[in-house]
Amino acid sequence: MSYTLEQLQQASRLFFDLLRRKVISLDDPAAAECLQDTGAYDALQYLAKEGGCRIMNTGHRLHLLVNPLGSGFASNFTQLKSKYSRIERKTHLHIINVIILVFLAEMDQDEQHFKPGQDSMSYIQLADQVSAVLKAWYEMDEEGRFSKQWRLDIQAMYKVWASLYMQTKSQEDTDTLSRGSNSRIGLIHEGMKLLEDEHLVFISENEKRIFPREELYERMRYLYHDVERYKELKALIGSTLAEKEGDAHAAH
Repeated sequence: MSYTLEQLQQASRLFFDLLRRKVISLDDPAAAECLQDTGAYDALQYLAKEGGCRIMNTGHRLHLLVNPLGSGFASNFTQLKSKYSRIERKTHLHIINVIILVFLAEMDQDEQHFKPGQDSMSYIQLADQVSAVLKAWYEMDEEGRFSKQWRLDIQAMYKVWASLYMQTKSQEDTDTLSRGSNSRIGLIHEGMKLLEDEHLVFISENEKRIFPREELYERMRYLYHDVERYKELKALIGSTLAEKEGDAHAAH
């Protein structure tokens, strides 16, 4: 298909706007202009494909998704280190992936209960759940079989996580919660910043809580729910936490 100069200009304006803003409402003038012209919208998708990206249209917003491999816009580990100070080594990045997965698994409940802007998790709640998950996985990792089965470096992640300073609910209540380096809260904040930079969550500094935006639920409905790896790990996290909760009740 050939495109007119005007179609290419519309497509490139929206593409670079998406690169900057990540998610754009269909009501936005730039998106509305491009969507009204089939040729311009086709050119937008062509530009995204050539850049190693793709456009996800949820019916309410356009999301720009960067392919993890083969894209000039994908962040490598060195770039992440320079942007996010607490990601000192790859093990920290692996833990952050688990932190994000635990948060998503908690928010990704029955769709009837989705309440963007209302559902939330506190930093301490998230830290407790990540601790429970990593401890349970570490205990199941006899001779590294669990790590091999799930393609997770449990031994390294657990040892680093266990060495980080752990803050308590009482510290949160007295407003002494710190996001300093070498703390679990600090690493959690870094993980949540990754989601906030994608405009998927809102971090309440006063309440020390993370609120998912509607954009996060769109990402889950139209992308993550079709990813086998996400579905498998979400189920694993859910069963791990349910088992831990059952053990706690039995102990009482």
